[in-house]
Amino acid sequence: MTYDGSGSLETFLVKFSKLAEYMQWNDTDRYYHLCASLNGIAGQVLWDAGPQATVADVIGLLRTRFGNELQAERFKAELKVRRRRTGESLQQLYQDISKLVVLAHPNEGPALVNHVAKEAFVIALGDPILQLKVIEREPKTVEDALNIAVKMEAYQASVVPPELDKGAVDHRAKHKVKSTYAVEGMEQDAQAEGTDQRSHGRALIESQLVDLQKQCNSNREALGRLKAQKEEAEKKAAQAAKAAKAAAQAAKSANPPAATGSASNPGGGGNGFQRQQGG
Repeated sequence: MTYDGSGSLETFLVKFSKLAEYMQWNDTDRYYHLCASLNGIAGQVLWDAGPQATVADVIGLLRTRFGNELQAERFKAELKVRRRRTGESLQQLYQDISKLVVLAHPNEGPALVNHVAKEAFVIALGDPILQLKVIEREPKTVEDALNIAVKMEAYQASVVPPELDKGAVDHRAKHKVKSTYAVEGMEQDAQAEGTDQRSHGRALIESQLVDLQKQCNSNREALGRLKAQKEEAEKKAAQAAKAAKAAAQAAKSANPPAATGSASNPGGGGNGFQRQQGG
């Protein structure tokens, strides 16, 4: 695990902290592992840290140069003007909005961050009709807003895409005017072309539904991988705890406490010997 200054510093620090906690590193171990994890321009902070630097000193320099707190205003401005791009999926928009909100509000609580993300996502949709449909259903979280928007967009596409429907209407209207002076065969050709338009629209809708299904499957697989990683980490922690317990028991068995009865045994034997002589 390394950091070169190009990614999110806070994400790297959280991962490093979790790893250090799991490996049970002391302060010295944390310092040298942190130094070894810095590459590129991020590694240049070690020149200014000095020979007596600590983990807190290095992290402070990293936050000064690469931290999100100093760039929060820039991220807030990006979030304010963020709009859905042409061809961009709702899932991609949701992920970008969520990232910008976290970077723009690094010290806020989860409730406020979720509220800001939900409002920013609805505004970023850029479609007044879709925005109104999402707002009418009163989503509680940004994830709820995403699910509603995906459903509404799929429902809208299941009818006929607006651009195709408009073209089909104009095409039929033109042929209707011409058919007043045309023969029956030309009218049939116009009807056939209208049918082709509808078939094309239906194929486009089916393609969009397939893409949505792929996105859902991808999200499901990602959640599965995260769950497996969590279970693996818990399993390793349980094994480490079990090994530590077994080691403690082995150490205790190798050094048993001294028997209390052995100290009084010599005295007891002497008394018996004296009684034998007296007899």
